[in-house]
Amino acid sequence: MKVSNRSTLFMCILTFFLALGMALVCGTAMGQDSGDQEEFLLEDIVVTSEFREKSIQETPLSITAVNADMIEARNQITLDQLTLFSPSVTLRPNSASMGSSLVAFIRGIGQTDFNPSVEPGVAIYVDDVYYSTITGNILELLDLERVEILRGPQGTLAGRNAIGGAIKLFTRKADGSDDGFVSLTYGDFDRLDLKAAAGFTLIPDKLFVRMAGVSRSRDGYVTRLDYACHNNLPPPGTPGGLPNYTVSQGGLGCVLGTEGGQNMTAGRFSMRWVPSDNFEASFTANIVNDKSEAQPNVLIEAADNSGSALPILFQTAGPPIPNPAFNPNSISLVPIFFDNNGNGAYDAGIDIPYDNRFVTGGTYYNYSTYLNDGKSTPNPLFMDYGMYAPYVMPAINYLESMDYTLNLNWQITDTVSLLSVTSYREYLNEFADDNDGSPLSVQALLQRMDHEQWTQEFRLNASLRDGYADLTLGAFYLDKQTDEDARVDLNYAALHFLHGPDLVPSEAKALYGQLSLHLSDRSDLSLGLRYSEDEKSYTFHRHNPDGTSVSGPVVTVPAHWQAGNPLNAGVYGVDGLAYPPFSSSRWDYRAALDYDFTDNVMGYVQIATGYKAGGANARPFFPSQIHATKPEELINYEIGVKSTLWDQLRLNASAFFNDYTELQLLVSECSWSPEYEQTPCAAVANVGDAEVKGFEVEGVWSPTRAFSLDFSYSYLKFKYTKLDESTGVSLDSAAPFTPKHQASIGAQYTLDLGDVGDVTARVDYAYQDEHFAAALNTRTALIDDYGVVNGRLMWRSEDTKWELSLEGTNLTDKYYYLTLYDLYTGAGYTSGQPARPRELAFTVKRYFFTD
Repeated sequence: MKVSNRSTLFMCILTFFLALGMALVCGTAMGQDSGDQEEFLLEDIVVTSEFREKSIQETPLSITAVNADMIEARNQITLDQLTLFSPSVTLRPNSASMGSSLVAFIRGIGQTDFNPSVEPGVAIYVDDVYYSTITGNILELLDLERVEILRGPQGTLAGRNAIGGAIKLFTRKADGSDDGFVSLTYGDFDRLDLKAAAGFTLIPDKLFVRMAGVSRSRDGYVTRLDYACHNNLPPPGTPGGLPNYTVSQGGLGCVLGTEGGQNMTAGRFSMRWVPSDNFEASFTANIVNDKSEAQPNVLIEAADNSGSALPILFQTAGPPIPNPAFNPNSISLVPIFFDNNGNGAYDAGIDIPYDNRFVTGGTYYNYSTYLNDGKSTPNPLFMDYGMYAPYVMPAINYLESMDYTLNLNWQITDTVSLLSVTSYREYLNEFADDNDGSPLSVQALLQRMDHEQWTQEFRLNASLRDGYADLTLGAFYLDKQTDEDARVDLNYAALHFLHGPDLVPSEAKALYGQLSLHLSDRSDLSLGLRYSEDEKSYTFHRHNPDGTSVSGPVVTVPAHWQAGNPLNAGVYGVDGLAYPPFSSSRWDYRAALDYDFTDNVMGYVQIATGYKAGGANARPFFPSQIHATKPEELINYEIGVKSTLWDQLRLNASAFFNDYTELQLLVSECSWSPEYEQTPCAAVANVGDAEVKGFEVEGVWSPTRAFSLDFSYSYLKFKYTKLDESTGVSLDSAAPFTPKHQASIGAQYTLDLGDVGDVTARVDYAYQDEHFAAALNTRTALIDDYGVVNGRLMWRSEDTKWELSLEGTNLTDKYYYLTLYDLYTGAGYTSGQPARPRELAFTVKRYFFTD
């Protein structure tokens, strides 16, 4: 960016800051005269984003913080649901092809690919433990104290992969409060939730325990229908006929099953030991056993005779030659056809093309079968030459995870403390994907992610020179190993093979420090620095579908094909190849200056950096597609104001500019490869550089104890400044999951019923502007804008021990997509994950207290 443009932007931000600051100062002065209002003080929110307890209004960062009561009032049960009420934040459960992973973007920076070869762009922490992959991060909001969402790079204190920001969950501690609760929820789709938590004192003032658990089950909301049965088609072997799979499954009508069903149990155990006034130790164990169905999916669009955008025929020698028009009597990768005879012969009167006849977008059903019976193979080459054995995949998204954390906290002196955080985490995610939405086997995968990590962090906090300065010094270490296996059936690319186990070991080390200088009673200066080292390697393994060795030709095929399947030969050519270890080192820094204009208005400016570690392409369809991705880097310039007016209105705003380089995004065209090896492609690549600018406003207004109003708004402008032409991304594109406008508003009122208790009504509305789900901003990758309304009505007894609540989500029954899986360029179709429809639920909750 030119200096003149930066100067102009800085002046705009400075003008915004001064205007807003003056307005708030004037508003505070006006509020001093309003002494006739009922005295009411907003609850102060304490955060630890800078590793010290501090009011959110005194912390020079863009932070959204919500406590357990607000999470419950908004009907939020998992981490992804926080997105509706956090400016510039997009959180979604990923599509079926990505398993139990979280799409997380903050200010246009994040990651969609679950593969361990790439890194997240938003760092997730639970009780100061870093969760290093996006898989396993659709976390239960169970028995929490609060959630902090930090926007902007947190490169100095949070470190690696916090380039977009960080989300930190803090659970309830075993603190000797000896309280607890039990709740039961029943709702639509036979939803049944059971939650409970309790704290106990085992040794007064010394040993405390807290336990929490949740169990949830509900039916899937996308129904899988048998296409032939549902459409009353004739039997196989006749024109337009298709097999009826419900017959072989015991006569279930036209229903094959559902997607999106949940069956999950999770628990937490924590113990805290306080042997003396200057030392305490705490141990926490978490376990998740999730046996849910595959993520829901519907087919949105399919081109006529689609299934591959590879207009080529292979010949015995020389490069592939164009195939300008489909000839039904030839063997081509272009058309995808279902042969009812099972012998691969083309007959225009019998074969069923893959096209829009299978589209179910806008509904809650699809035609996915999760099987290949040997006859539903759309590429006749496979049927003729024995590359397929019939198989059935379970429609699952299973996750088993466990983690253990040991915290040791020494208060060395009155002004010096040392914290040690040791953790171990492991998970296994098994998931299936049949996202073509048809009885044809266009794409089908069964995948398995096996992950383990352990981390160690030491953190020293000190107060210097009688409180003139606060110092934090730390060291961080991460060691992780992730193995991925998959059965990959990509008929649109003429590929069928076993992927893995691909071995991905990784190691990270860091040293960091932050010094906060209290320059005066009204001004602080914070300076941070971090040094990081990362190392990662990737070893490829590929096998035939039956598990045999990949040496030699895979199959024998007609003379006009190369010896062996030419595309498979490329994939198999990387078997056993260990990509050279990728390593990097870097410095990150932060400088922030804040100033209290009044007792209730604080302004700040900061410059901060962050990075996302590099990696390698984990899905090379040809050896030429293997390449490394360089680390992403970002410099953030930010200015903000935080204010509390009349002790009733908390209003915070920030404006920012990000200089963003070497963006890592998932692309479907590997243009760095030779001309005929550019597709199929599913690689993460450095697509170029960009500038991201915007502003955010959020606030809470509570004029009385009975009424409160909270709101947020964000504006994001994403613009590429430089592109790597080999990725197919254009200058006018935007990063995925980056809506330009995002807003929310919620109102809550409590009516006091005297001896009967009280009733609280709450309604929330959240809006997201249209945005793209992929780096290639094609028409088929666009998610339309949408607004969602949720509500809750709760009665609470006078002694606060009982609660009854009626909850509703998506009350207007808005149909919209959470994610899209856009293969229109490579395979001729696009599928999407619809959000849940309108749902109602009723909850009974009982609290237990000690007198």
